[in-house]
Amino acid sequence: MFFSSAVVTSRVLFPLCLVALTAMQAEPTQLSSSSVRDRVRAYELSCVATLQAITVANGPYWGGDPAKGYASSLRELGPRGAGILDSVAASGKKDGYHFRLLPERTTHNQAIRHYTIEAWPIKRLVKNQRSFFTDETGVIRFTTENRTAKNTDPLLDVPSPRNDASNFSSPSSVFRA
Repeated sequence: MFFSSAVVTSRVLFPLCLVALTAMQAEPTQLSSSSVRDRVRAYELSCVATLQAITVANGPYWGGDPAKGYASSLRELGPRGAGILDSVAASGKKDGYHFRLLPERTTHNQAIRHYTIEAWPIKRLVKNQRSFFTDETGVIRFTTENRTAKNTDPLLDVPSPRNDASNFSSPSSVFRA
């Protein structure tokens, strides 16, 4: 009896799982506009968290040693480098965004004292999907234009967890311009 019940259940559930997986992998044009907006919001939240993780990882990498400086690439921070950043972020692609760490130009043996990080959508899902920019200060900037963000773009209002951690769970409060 159990076996036949399990077979019937699997015959019913398997097709439902396939439908769910197909819907999750569907192109944005096949999804409702609210689910696309939700996906974009989730990608943007993940992007901001990844920018913060990269900035935080560069601190221990440098370690206060002026002769060492900051990392020159995301790979230097990743598992095959210092092991401070996860392999997905170190690859330069995560949750719908490209990430690029750009060290300041120095002569061959000089330490890197400044860097910027750019993040832009792998594929724009909506017209105003944001690109982001940060540097060693941790200040994040954004643009809704179809380009990478830069240091003159508006600041992203990211609440400090020390001041009001409850705001971080609300996507609308995280992305005030």
